[in-house]
Amino acid sequence: MTGPIARRVFTDQEFARRWQSLRRILTDHQVDLAVLVDADTIYYLTGFAGSGSAFQALLVPMDNEPVHLLRYTEELSFLSTSWLDVPAFYNDWDNPVVLAARLARKLVPRLRRVGIEKASYHLAARRYEQLMAEWPGALGVDLSDAIGWLRLVKSPEEIEQHRQAAIAVQRGLETGVAAVRAGVREREIAAALAGTLVRAGADTLFPGTIVSGERLRDVDGRLGDRTLQHGDLVRMEMTNSVNRYWARLTRMVSVGPPSAEMAELYEQVRLAQEEQITRLVPGAIPSELDAFVRSKLPIGLWTMQLSGYALACHECRIGWSELDRFWIVRDEYRPLAAGMVFHMVLTAGPGLSVGDTVVVTEQGGRYLTTYPRDLIVVE
Repeated sequence: MTGPIARRVFTDQEFARRWQSLRRILTDHQVDLAVLVDADTIYYLTGFAGSGSAFQALLVPMDNEPVHLLRYTEELSFLSTSWLDVPAFYNDWDNPVVLAARLARKLVPRLRRVGIEKASYHLAARRYEQLMAEWPGALGVDLSDAIGWLRLVKSPEEIEQHRQAAIAVQRGLETGVAAVRAGVREREIAAALAGTLVRAGADTLFPGTIVSGERLRDVDGRLGDRTLQHGDLVRMEMTNSVNRYWARLTRMVSVGPPSAEMAELYEQVRLAQEEQITRLVPGAIPSELDAFVRSKLPIGLWTMQLSGYALACHECRIGWSELDRFWIVRDEYRPLAAGMVFHMVLTAGPGLSVGDTVVVTEQGGRYLTTYPRDLIVVE
């Protein structure tokens, strides 16, 4: 599995580690073959970053080499990026889901247990039904939890990609802060920092969330035209990825001196979160981490029901995948593992927030974003 690589992000050793882990998952679940259609899982295992809109399937027999089925237009990209040697292509007049199912039967004629990712956005109910209809008597075994966990626990090479994303969003924030002043529109701040993100190596032009004044309570605020006024607070949440590995950084900016009440509340939030981050060690329980930080703040100030969430490798979209959803929240009892990467974020009062990208280590959370955590004041 060493194709003609031109643009590879990770080493052969890293891909070999991932495939060994996948093989253990197939063994543990006693499947004859896995049919993986999630674009992020495929990128994770092969290095091939498909369009996401075209169907693709990675077929992995338990006792043979994998085959990657994809649209004919993606041949050049496959050959220049994929760690695999064996592609199969379909035409625009083909039914690729049925082709994938029939190719699976050729690879393993007597299919009894087929591994799939039921939690993937790319496996719609209709596609699942089409696949299973081609395998009479076979059982579909859900690999979502196991593959999701595999993708959540990062290797040093993956953490480096998160760190590069952290550098990019931090540079974007620096440009954005420099653009903040009374009389400037939120949209102008976004325009100023977008170019910085691109020059810093970010995957997208997405400027993140920039909200001010009465819009502070809009947690995921869209790009707005509000004009900043003296005395405003501005929340800037920079969000972007490098090679699909994401980082987030949230800071508050005050246009002119903040009120004593807001300054005091920000300090409470900042210090509580910093103490929580020291507790991000392997084995820590998310529900306990969340309860700890809530105990540090006055009742009634919370505006979000979580205090952190895992960051992973996924397409150029902002939301989570069901495969890698993991929150620091009440009723989450799966323990943390070394190498998990989180956006730790607290939002209290009128949309006042602070957040950083952090990796779990034996010594506690290690910051990948390093921008000063004080409330930023501009004139």
